[in-house]
Amino acid sequence: MIPIKGYATFDPLKHCWIGSGFKAEWLDDLFPKNKKISDPLKRIADETEEDYLKLVDILESCGVKTYRSFLNLDKYESLHEVGAPPTSPRDQFAVIGKKLYVGDKVNPGFTNIIDQIDTKDIRFINRTFCTASVCRVGKDIFWDEHHQPDAGASQQDWNKFFDDEKQVFDKITNEGFRVHKSHRRYHSDGAFCVVKPGCIVSLYDVQDYKKEFPGWEVLYLPDQSWERVHPFLKMKDKVGGRWWLKGEEDNNQLIEFVNTWLNDWVGYVEETVFDVNMLSINQELIICNNYNKEVFEHFKKHKVEPIIFNFRHRYFWDGGIHCITQDLYREGTMEDYFG
Repeated sequence: MIPIKGYATFDPLKHCWIGSGFKAEWLDDLFPKNKKISDPLKRIADETEEDYLKLVDILESCGVKTYRSFLNLDKYESLHEVGAPPTSPRDQFAVIGKKLYVGDKVNPGFTNIIDQIDTKDIRFINRTFCTASVCRVGKDIFWDEHHQPDAGASQQDWNKFFDDEKQVFDKITNEGFRVHKSHRRYHSDGAFCVVKPGCIVSLYDVQDYKKEFPGWEVLYLPDQSWERVHPFLKMKDKVGGRWWLKGEEDNNQLIEFVNTWLNDWVGYVEETVFDVNMLSINQELIICNNYNKEVFEHFKKHKVEPIIFNFRHRYFWDGGIHCITQDLYREGTMEDYFG
């Protein structure tokens, strides 16, 4: 059985779940003659898996045991029936304390890992739940309500939401955690990263850090990465800001196809264009997407060594390094960093 434990995002990582995309050969029957569509998608498929394997190598070389999820097509007659590949386990699960929280809408591609976890370590809940919107800092949980009902939802929907929310909060607070709620409705791991005690990298004005993290040094990166993905700005109006494939900004046939057939395979990328979506291996080692002078100087000051891992199609999948992983077991206990 896979062990489960997690109290802080920066505690030593020992067991990590990694997702997967789709295979290039799946597209042969769909587009035997249309290379304008098939070639870019096959490139996504091949390069995505290459990058996943590179990430496995990085983590394994650091003493982290890794687990992969794969979509099983045996039960489907057509690719048209398939939903999103299991690219980002972070978006559907959360490890808090000694429990893996599993929501009510789980991608079937993830079940192979769930089956390897003891049921006593799993807590099934009646709502969508993900660590992408939950930042764990020992005793304190910083929780953003990402999956709220839409503005036009009925009172019945809101009542169910609040009831389900209360059940989860009660379970967590009864185990000794302090929960700090916010309502920004985006994945917070694309907005700030708690690197280690005393060290944070953030977009400007995301948290009230002086109040919530008193005395901790915060490096702000306001708008720093938009220039790096400038072609995305050209494509985002065509695709509603949901995905981007470098070099295909003017491939209208591909854009139309992805918007029509692969709508469930892509997410909202504008929340993750900043380079704060990172994965700590421990307090001295962190994986990040690319080089940034300010960030690396901040790391050096706090004695943190960065490892660069470029997930080339993260703007297509809407998944940075933190999104495409799920830490299943970290050493450490429930420390009180603000008591």
